[in-house]
Amino acid sequence: MDKVVIVIPTYNEAENISLLLDQLLILSRAIRKFSIRILIVDDNSPDHTGDIVHRYMSKYKNIEMLSGEKKGLGKAMVRGYTYAIGKLKADIVVTNEADFGFDFKHLPLMLDKISEGYDVVVASRHVDGGSTSGWTITRRLNHWVANSLFATLVAGVNQVKDHNGAFRAIRVKGVLDKINFDKLEVTGFGFFFFLIYRLTRITDKIYEFPTKFTFRTRGESKVSFNKKYLFTYLRDIVEYIFLSFKIRLLRCRIK
Repeated sequence: MDKVVIVIPTYNEAENISLLLDQLLILSRAIRKFSIRILIVDDNSPDHTGDIVHRYMSKYKNIEMLSGEKKGLGKAMVRGYTYAIGKLKADIVVTNEADFGFDFKHLPLMLDKISEGYDVVVASRHVDGGSTSGWTITRRLNHWVANSLFATLVAGVNQVKDHNGAFRAIRVKGVLDKINFDKLEVTGFGFFFFLIYRLTRITDKIYEFPTKFTFRTRGESKVSFNKKYLFTYLRDIVEYIFLSFKIRLLRCRIK
């Protein structure tokens, strides 16, 4: 039975985490073909997200948490992948965020596709049938600039259409285990984009399926011009642009 580790990064997700863990526990019991563990990677959330997770951990053996200093989403993801692969011996790593943007109801489909032979399965807003809901005009513009202008046109990563979504399932053997996460120096949300690029250099067995992305209804978005997160957001934008040109140069050298 393949071991699946679901990695969820959190920062101030007290309003969502109980609902999310309840949903994942139901799914983990319903999916009988896989052994599923849930790994929360919390950046010492001041709203006590971690305390809520600890209460679940006392009741359920398949929930774990990594706590650490807030250093950016990319750094949290590196910690999560490294622990899932090295300590938990995952065969498949699934990632998503805690805001219910991407619905975990697609998890059985994603795991089935890995079983069929795909190495990477991506939930996509941009293939036929995919959509977004609840976004402001500013958020739509920001996403278009990142996904279409920089990731697709500047970087030239065309193997997938949605470069920035967190909801993915990836095989470990022969795929994730070929990536040195200790040297994956990405701090912010550009991590998801850069990881997709690295994966396209390893495998072409990528399956992208349509899904609806719904903007969060609880908690605060960290990808915004909110004063609380402004510096981090601007830093991540600059890093994303840098990564796009870096990937273009890397691709030119490979050719």
